[in-house]
Order: sequence, then structure tokens, then C-alpha cells
Amino acid sequence: MFVHMLGVPFYICTDEKQEIHEIFKSPMLRNRSVKMLHLLACLLYHHGEMIDRSRLLAVLYGEDHEETACNNLRAVIFRLRRILEKLGLPDGDYIVSRKGTYGWNEDFCPLKIDAELFAAQAGRALAMEDEKTAEKTEALMEAVSRYKGSFLPLFENETWVIQEELRYRKQLGECMDALYRLLENQGRQREILPVCTGLLSVMPDEKWYLFQIRAFLSLKEPAMAYRIYEEAIKVMVDSLGRKPSPEFTGIFQSVNKNPEKSLETIGKIREMLDDREMLGRAYYCSFPSFIDAYRISGRLMQRNRSLSFLILCTVTTSDGHIIENKDKLEKLSGQLKEAIMESARGSDMMTRYSMSQYLLLLNGITREECPIVTGRIDHRFRQASTSPNYRISYYISSVKDVPPLSAITEYRQDDAREQAGRGI
Repeated sequence: MFVHMLGVPFYICTDEKQEIHEIFKSPMLRNRSVKMLHLLACLLYHHGEMIDRSRLLAVLYGEDHEETACNNLRAVIFRLRRILEKLGLPDGDYIVSRKGTYGWNEDFCPLKIDAELFAAQAGRALAMEDEKTAEKTEALMEAVSRYKGSFLPLFENETWVIQEELRYRKQLGECMDALYRLLENQGRQREILPVCTGLLSVMPDEKWYLFQIRAFLSLKEPAMAYRIYEEAIKVMVDSLGRKPSPEFTGIFQSVNKNPEKSLETIGKIREMLDDREMLGRAYYCSFPSFIDAYRISGRLMQRNRSLSFLILCTVTTSDGHIIENKDKLEKLSGQLKEAIMESARGSDMMTRYSMSQYLLLLNGITREECPIVTGRIDHRFRQASTSPNYRISYYISSVKDVPPLSAITEYRQDDAREQAGRGI
């Protein structure tokens, strides 16, 4: 029997190459309680060993479980046995109990776990000598290809699952480090690109983006490297809510110090920099790019005395509370983004700071004109969101008067609401 635990979904089939629906997509098991699935996952993963009842109770019901938990465990095991009998599997006793312990009957039904196969292949590949370049490269490729996602994501908050996930993630990182080093030494950096793309499809991570950027830069393709950089910033800040590391944001600074850059024509450079598609709308950029624009605006104000204003836009409930419904917040955030981009000018810049907040930088404008812009944002937001249960609050300040941007980013939604000049 083959057990799939890396990524979604968690399933069993009689052969590693069989389709998911062969056995484990059965509604008899899929619709059962999470406790039953958790118990099954624990027994399958620890196949070949007997697990003490107290350990199972702690895993399923917590350390401070009640006495009734023992009866509940027996009931869950009984129901699980009945369900396994109805899945079309060969007749037999899949779950055995001996003197207060429980385990999967490995003698009757031996298992192959995809997570264990990945770990074994990764260990073999990493242990190989670097001198065996071709063999080690192939072995590392095989190991990475076996990683299909996080370990048992359905139970990602369970302590034992977290520990195993960290172990597998560490092995994956070591394999990718070794693989990139070998490919780079062989001048085969391009081969890392599809590997990273595959990993990003199941587990977005800054490291995989960094490998792609380094590969494109070494291949003298800075335009592609920059596109990956922008995509990575968008995913990390907008979707994952994480700020990129200094290593990531500083990668292009190190490139500028490299004297072995390829020479480009002005035409190719302008093609990379061109932004004709979005002229007439506010320029939406990543948060690190916005920081640069903010600092440049401050320097220009000192030189030509033009004014720039920073506006923090926050969408909340009508009474000023945080929006708890994530799906609703995502929809409102998208509506707010479009309202800002349509209301500001092409010379203005904006970025997303959090799920409910955007920063807008207005250039060459007076303080009296700022309410005109926020009024247009209000109007367009009302058109897109017909519900009166939500509003936008604004914190407005001149760039020359405002504290450093690092301080602005420390604002929490409560701070924004307290200092809001107006709302809808």
C-alpha cells in the first residue's frame, strides 16, 4: 500500500502510480471526523511500531484529556476498523492492539510512505561525493521531485506534524542548495528554473525565487530576473503577508557591484523599464519599490519645493472594527485597490501594506487637494461595494512632516482608525 502525506490530499492507494480516486476518495472516509483521520494518519505514519494508548490520547485529545477520552478513543478505533473493511481492501485486521498499545498491522499490510521515500532519497543524495557530479545531480533531482508539498497540511497545527514538517523542509533546503551548487559548477543553471517552478506551485518560498533570480542573473538575463523579483515580492507581501529578507531585497545591489555585467543597448533597457499599459492610473508597485519612491520624493521636495503627501487607506467595518471574514476582506481589498488606482494620477504611486491597508504617495499636490482624491476613492469604492457596512479611513500627512516610513509601517489598524481624518 502507498500512502500520500506530502501535500494535498492525504490518501492511500494500492500502488504508488495509481490515481487518487482508486481507494481513498471514498466518501465513507472523506466525510468522517477529523479525529478519525488524525488517528489513521498517526497509525499509518508510525507503521511498524506500537503506540501507547496515553500517547494517542495526548495526540488526539491533548495532554489534559478527560477520562472519557479513553472511551472515545476506543469508539474511534472501532469505527475506523469498520470503515476500512468497507473500502474494498483485502479482508484482514489492519489495526492491532496489544496490552494498551495500538499500531498498523505491517505484517499483513506493509506500507510505503511518500514522506519516508523522499527522506531516504534525500539522505542518499546528500551523502554522495561531489566528485560523482552527474550521479549526485540526478539523485538530488529525484529527491526534490518526490517533494509534493507540506507534510500532512490537514493537521499542520499538531505538534508532531510540525516537527516532521520542519525536518522534511530542512532536507529539501539542503538538497536544493547542493543541487544549485552542482548545476552552477557545470554551467547548467537554467535547469534549476523548472525545479523551482514546481516547488513554488506547491509551496511558495523566498528561497526558490532567489534560486531563479540568481540563475537568470548568471545567464545574463536581468529582465527575467527582475520579473521574478517583482512576482516574488507580490506573493510574499500581498499573499503571504511576509516582508522579504535583507538578502532578497539586496540581491540587485550586489549585482550593481559586479564588474562582469553584460552590456545592453538602450533599446533593451527601455523595453525592460517600459510601463505604457498602465499610463493614466496610479502606479502599483511592491513595498520595497514604494520605499525607494518615498525616499526619492523626500529628496525632490528639498530641491524643487514641490509637495508630496502620504495617505494610509484602511478598509474596516462601518463602526471601525477589523473585518474578520477573510474572503470578504480579500474582495473589499481588491475593490479598494481598483478605487485608488482609478482615482489617483499616473504620477502617483501605491502599494499594498496589509490585507486591509494600502499606502498612496501623491506627488505635486497641495494639502487642500488631498480630500479631492480621497473623495474620488470613496465614490468609486461605493460603486464597487454596495454594502453600507464598510468604510475607508484615511491617515494623511505631508512627506516632509511625516515620520520615517519605517515608523509609518508600524501603524496597526487601530492606530489608523484613531487618526482617520474622514470615513465612509
